[in-house]
Amino acid sequence: FFSRLGRILNLFYCELSGLIKQNHIFLMNHSSCREGNKLLLDIKDSDLETATYLRFNVMKQTFYGRKDAATSFAAAINCRPQIMRDAIPNMLPILTLPGINPYTQVELHDKFGPCLDAADATITCPEPSEKIRALVKNEKGDRKTLKLHPTIGR
Repeated sequence: FFSRLGRILNLFYCELSGLIKQNHIFLMNHSSCREGNKLLLDIKDSDLETATYLRFNVMKQTFYGRKDAATSFAAAINCRPQIMRDAIPNMLPILTLPGINPYTQVELHDKFGPCLDAADATITCPEPSEKIRALVKNEKGDRKTLKLHPTIGR
């Protein structure tokens, strides 16, 4: 995930490796980082009072989608948030969660569903499908068989 996120950020922002060292302090704040069409990163070489500051423009001049978005650089900068939003679905896959274990789905519905209001129960512990109920019923039977005859299946 993070390597894909890095690839997306590289489409819009300059590479900072080699510029930021281990002891550097860097910051960006909304009120001071914008200067015209630049997006500035403040880099401080230490926490000492005598430390030197470096301001670095992190925005790529030829960022992804610039040529398609607008004719002038300033107009492209204004379109950049939308360009980024449009690029994300193509670059980052939607992660699907594995969901709740089938056994737990049935237990939640049967034991806790009756304790909740109907509207809350449909969200918190919805009715499992017949396929899931059959799977759990078979699993319970297998567990029971293994308890009664522990040598089966070994």
